[in-house]
Amino acid sequence: MLDTIQSILTAVATGAGIYFAFDGLHAWKREMTGKRDIELCQKVIEMFYEAEHKMNVLRSPMSYTQEGEGRAKEEGETEEETRRRNHLFVPIARFNTQSEFWSEFFSYRFRMRALFGDPASDAFRPADEAIRSFRAAATTNYQAQFMDERGLNPETRRSFENQIWAGTSDPDVIADKMREAITAMEAICVPIVRATKPSEWLNQMHKRLRLF
Repeated sequence: MLDTIQSILTAVATGAGIYFAFDGLHAWKREMTGKRDIELCQKVIEMFYEAEHKMNVLRSPMSYTQEGEGRAKEEGETEEETRRRNHLFVPIARFNTQSEFWSEFFSYRFRMRALFGDPASDAFRPADEAIRSFRAAATTNYQAQFMDERGLNPETRRSFENQIWAGTSDPDVIADKMREAITAMEAICVPIVRATKPSEWLNQMHKRLRLF
């Protein structure tokens, strides 16, 4: 009789141990998923803050002709033409130095969508629009005025300058788009980072198993 009771208790303990082992495994998987989500959100939201800073650097009105010296010069350029064209090239030169960052930044778009849905992907859209507007304005402005500084009418030139340089218009559409992007991504990432905390599942499982 005693042997039978011991066998039953052993079987129950074994079953309970297996149950808690599986429960612990699921908890571990949840923790790993939570940790992955936290790390990804921390990385992405930091990159959004950095993207805003990078955009401010791109659009800083404090520029020097030396920044544009990396462009390909035309044969026979006068000193004055070189100075003026170098100045026009500054925004493009600045973007070229940042191109790797922006490529990495937008590479997270589809990963965020896969894990957190369309809203996470949509948060990149204002930043994408901002950088596209900046590049289009900088490139068109450079090409239009390359041969003649009067290559644009005043209204068009002013429109391009408002996109290229910060602080030249109110409201500043590009700055507003960057802030919109950050706000949208904060709404997704900040709650995940704050709410998801690692659990010490192994310790909990060991404590449960010791009860048997």
